[in-house]
Amino acid sequence: MARVTYIEEATTEDPTVRAAFERMVAKRGKVTNIYKALAHKPAILAAMGPFVAAVQQPDEIDAKLKERIILRVSMLNRSAYCTHAHEQISAKMGFTPIEIAEMRDPASADIGDDERAALAYAEELTLRPGAISDAVYADLSRFFSESQIVEITMIAALYNMVNRFNEALKLDPEAY
Repeated sequence: MARVTYIEEATTEDPTVRAAFERMVAKRGKVTNIYKALAHKPAILAAMGPFVAAVQQPDEIDAKLKERIILRVSMLNRSAYCTHAHEQISAKMGFTPIEIAEMRDPASADIGDDERAALAYAEELTLRPGAISDAVYADLSRFFSESQIVEITMIAALYNMVNRFNEALKLDPEAY
């Protein structure tokens, strides 16, 4: 059970919250528990949706690699909410159950060396953010440009933040 009450669509009169909820319904078909919790702080909620969308959208890094990074980071952080959500989201993106399970141990996954390097980097960023090894960074930079590394860093960092928010408040997992 969540540590904070969820602000529901039917009960909010705040125009900022209503607008954010409308964007979420357009994106996911419903208002998720993250948004319902964030609705306690309308200014943060209003900024968070567009920020998450900007970080998640495929740019130089494709959507499947970003989703693998999200899954790996969420699993490392033991985020029940995000792992549950992104297992569903990745399945909708066409990941097989084996591909999803491989994110528990990407070193043995059937993926390219570039993706393995990105996932190793995301793992070190999650577990040792101030001590990412030069070897892991060098391997990453063999495959990715500086702007791609910024994109990879931001998706991993974002989900470290989101995982911590969801787990601290014990948000209830839900269907996506």
